[in-house]
Amino acid sequence: MYVCNRILVFTATFNEAENVEKLVADIFDIVPQVDMLVIDDHSPDGTGDILDHLVATYSRLAIIHRKRKLGLGTAHLQAMDYAVKNNYDALVTMDADFSHHPKYLPQMLALLEKHDFVIGSRYMEGGGSGYGMVRTLISKTANVLVRNFLAIPLKECTTSYRGFRRELLINILHKNITSTGYAFMFEMVYVVCGMTEKIAEFPIYFMDRMKGESKMTILEIIRGVARLLKLTVSKRMK
Repeated sequence: MYVCNRILVFTATFNEAENVEKLVADIFDIVPQVDMLVIDDHSPDGTGDILDHLVATYSRLAIIHRKRKLGLGTAHLQAMDYAVKNNYDALVTMDADFSHHPKYLPQMLALLEKHDFVIGSRYMEGGGSGYGMVRTLISKTANVLVRNFLAIPLKECTTSYRGFRRELLINILHKNITSTGYAFMFEMVYVVCGMTEKIAEFPIYFMDRMKGESKMTILEIIRGVARLLKLTVSKRMK
């Protein structure tokens, strides 16, 4: 059986000063054996300064400061590259606002022992979401469209609470994934489903962020729709 001895947990931050200290503490309390990487996009609220102080407390924590806001997709690709270059057996990605609770990490790591890719799911039986009516409608609609247009055999396609084994990361990094925002999330699932059938989905309750404001904008939604249509056309032309 594949054994994940070296695990990297990653999150990207932009203006998460109200959440990041507790998140880091909770992750190391729940899974003290992991290493953690945070990539901060020059947060003006002082998130980067808080992270620099936390490094002195947590020897397993690494920080990458980027000079400007470069997008969620590029941060995730950078974390994948970091995991491969530093010889991690697996990478777990999650949001920094507690919408992905660290309590699910032990289950994620257990599933990675037998699967190449694992995703926490709001929309399979046993899962749920703390969104209000409008955001729930948008999210469910997005997932239905992605599943049907791209023939993805999962209930969840857009959340970033995911685990990847090393071999899968290496293969992903050879792909030309061009999305930089939230469209990156469903494009990544589409790419992964074309690479492996060893996929696991498990139920999570997706909480609305504890503090701070959502980064989702109308522009990101428009870009996501455009990217979905482009991927759909490309798929049908193959």
